[in-house]
Formats: sequence, C-alpha cells, structure tokens
Amino acid sequence: MKTLTNTIASILAVTSLSGIAFAQNSEPTQTITTRSGEFTFENSFLHGIPTQESSERLFELIDYQRASQAYIWSVPLVSNYAWKKAYEKMGAEDGQITYVATHQAKLGGLTYNTSTPYALTWFNVEQQPVVISIPTDELRGAVHTMWQIGIAQMTEPGTYVIKAKGSPTPANIPKDAKVLESDTNYVFFGVRLMAKSEEQRMKDLAALKITDTSGKPLSAKGVNYPERGEDAKHPRGMAFWQILDEAIQAETVAERDRIMHDMLRPLGIEKGRPFEPTSQQRKILEQAVVMGEAMVKNIDFNKTERLPHAAYGPTGNTWEIATASTPNQDRAYGVDLDGRAAWFYEAVTNDIAMHGFENGGWGQIYLDNYRDDNGDGLNGSNHYTLTLDGKVNYADLFWTITVYNVENRAIIDNDLERADVGSNIAGTVKNAQGDYTFHFSPTKPAGVNEANWVQTREGENWFVYFRAYSPSEEFVQQKHETILPNFKRIN
Repeated sequence: MKTLTNTIASILAVTSLSGIAFAQNSEPTQTITTRSGEFTFENSFLHGIPTQESSERLFELIDYQRASQAYIWSVPLVSNYAWKKAYEKMGAEDGQITYVATHQAKLGGLTYNTSTPYALTWFNVEQQPVVISIPTDELRGAVHTMWQIGIAQMTEPGTYVIKAKGSPTPANIPKDAKVLESDTNYVFFGVRLMAKSEEQRMKDLAALKITDTSGKPLSAKGVNYPERGEDAKHPRGMAFWQILDEAIQAETVAERDRIMHDMLRPLGIEKGRPFEPTSQQRKILEQAVVMGEAMVKNIDFNKTERLPHAAYGPTGNTWEIATASTPNQDRAYGVDLDGRAAWFYEAVTNDIAMHGFENGGWGQIYLDNYRDDNGDGLNGSNHYTLTLDGKVNYADLFWTITVYNVENRAIIDNDLERADVGSNIAGTVKNAQGDYTFHFSPTKPAGVNEANWVQTREGENWFVYFRAYSPSEEFVQQKHETILPNFKRIN
C-alpha cells in the first residue's frame, strides 16, 4: 500500500489528475493533465488503459518527441551529407578536389575561415581503399568520418591509405604508407593550404594526389574551381529527413546509434527500406524539424547555460569556447549529444588541433560570440565596436575575427566581399592609444578606417569567431590581459 501511495504522489508531482468521470457508456474514466495535453484512461490512470483517442494522440506525441530528438542526434551526419551535396551542385564529383579561396567561393560553407584556401573532397572507401599523397607540411587538415569524427591529421608529408573498417589491407601500397580505417563508408578530406604565395599554393595543390591503390586518380576531371559557393547548411522541411534517410541508407549503423534507428522506424526512416512517409508521418516530421532546429539553436547560441565546459573568461563575458564537442564525440559515460549539436550546427569537422586550450596551445583556438555587453543578440541593423589591447600577443601566427550569418552560419555576403578583421588584414590600423578598435555596422561610420570595419546586413542577427592560429602561451593560459572584451553597442 505504501508503494502505491508513493507512486500516486510521484504522478501528482508532475501531472494533474482529475476526478473520476463517466463516459457515454457509463464506464468510469480519469483524465491526466500534462504539459503535453490531457489524456484519458478507462477507470483510472493507475488501473486503466488509455482510451482509443488518447492512445492515438500519445503515439503521435511519442513520434513527434522522437523526431525532434532525432534532429539533435543527426546534426553532424546531416551536415556532412548536405555539405557534400552543395559541392556536387558546385560541379564536384567523388574524389575530385575542389579548391575554394575567394570570398565568393566560400559563401555558403559553415563558418569557413577567410584567411586560407581549402582543398576538399569526399570519397567512398567501401568501394575501394583510397590513397592520399600529401606533398608538404604546408598542407594542414584531416580526414573525417561522415559523423565528422577525425580519423587522422593530414599535417605531415607522406602517403596515407584509408580503408573501410575491418577490410583487408591492400598488398600493393608503399611500405611507408600510413594505413587508416573509417567506420563510415564515405570519408571527408579537407586541408588548408598554408603557403604564403599563390604560386607555391598552386604547386602544392598540383602535387596533392587522391588515387586508388594502383595510382589511378579517383576523378579524371582535375581540380574544381567554383566561382560561387552553394548553401551548405542543414536543409529545412522534409529535405532534412530526405538527406538523413540518404545517409542512413549509405552508411553502416554504429552500435551506439541503434536505439535512435529504432526510434526513427515508426516515422518511416529505416535502413534497407524506401523513405515513403504517410501523410501522418509527414505531418509529424514537418513539425519536428522546426522544433528540432529551435532546440539546437538554443543549445548552440546559449552554450554556457547548457555546456559549462564552453565558458570563457569571468562572469559577464559573452565569449564562449566554440569547439563545444570533444573530437571523438564522447563525454564521460555518454555521447556528447548537446556539445556536438552545438558545434556542428554552426561548423564542420573537429579534431584535437582545433582545441588549443586543451591541447596545450598546438593548432588553433576558436571562440564565438553572439551577444553585446547587454546580453542582446548582435543585430546587423546596429553599430558595434570591439577594442582589443594592441600590446597583447594573442597568436604567434595571426588572429582573425570573422562575421557569419545566423541563418546559414556562413560568411556574411556583403558589398565589401570581406567578412573579417584581424592582424592579417592589410591596412588595419591602431588607434591613438595603440589598441585595435573594430567596427561592425551596415554602413561605415564616418572617419573609420575601412580595414577596421565589417559591413553587416540590416534585419539579421550575426555572430563571430575569433581564431588564434598558433595561439600564444599567455592566451592559452587565459591571463587577464588576454581575455577578450565584450562587444559594445553604439547608440
């Protein structure tokens, strides 16, 4: 009896139980009131079953909640497949290197840096092992699974062989080749070209080879040079679920993802079966994709409320550590579900080189900021300033502050065709006190040096990344003088 009393008390703590009522057939019923609505049970909640009408609504609620959570779960995978599709629209095929260097070519890519050119491609290692020849240490990047988990760094010259997990190692490969395995069938390859001159970058690009084990290039088309980038954000509406289904059909099922596959099955997304949703499934999916994105935007743009490891600086500082997910997407005893959703909603790829605070300062540090000193979102209709101490060494190589649109998390498309300010921007000047003052506004304020200004778009929120390439020791240690200040709105 004590157990029953405790159970009823627990139910009353989260729901409201109405008194016993009588249906038209004079059978008693009881209705519970929850934050998701009212549900009626024959006899009583404890001693009865849901009525037919409540049963149907409960199943609909289950599917809606699971679809909303599936959005959060699938953010890294859908992002990579959407990215791959964007490059197909830009003229690339599997195994063909695409070179993106200009502001126009980088439009649409999630939080690209604007300082270095990229060489990118995707290929399928289920079909055959792939050989990558890296000619110089001035190519810096990595290969990733389609879940955007790093397989290996591509920072040292040499030959790399990527094969499907568990497949035999080819006999006809160089003896000094590094053999790597992928647990997804498709693999993403991306490097930054760090040589200072365009001439040397073109030589490095020409020497970069992606072939089969016999030395035959995966693509006979040569390098792809798109003039303008395609939008690579997570699609909205049913297109999101169509890409997720395509990814599920193409990839192996990881052990840790089995429960989510089971949750997707009643929604019409199941490996080995065509995605042909009923009208009811479509209705639920169309609603859930909106809720899923709303949830992820909240996790992303309010990271320190949910992810304390993303906190940066003292209380009241609006900057956050952008790389909120661990490189292997595990955290403690679970999957880094919210961390990876926050990172891969706004960015692509993740490896230890991108975690300068944690790896001792090797590689890069990424900070993001979405708000001004009042805690309000950065609005393209307003004028903001950011002043950095000109005497502080934030990075031994260089540092940049890049502006991105919230809507597609890509570099801002403005008349300037420049989205950033920083130590590497030609023409940047210091003020009379020897500090850097940068301006962000839809029109250039009078008397402001153009290289110290980024043009924003009215009626749109924007955010920034602060990137430190080869961060300085004092910046890594977060010494007081290196803490970035908040944006100030100019009234």
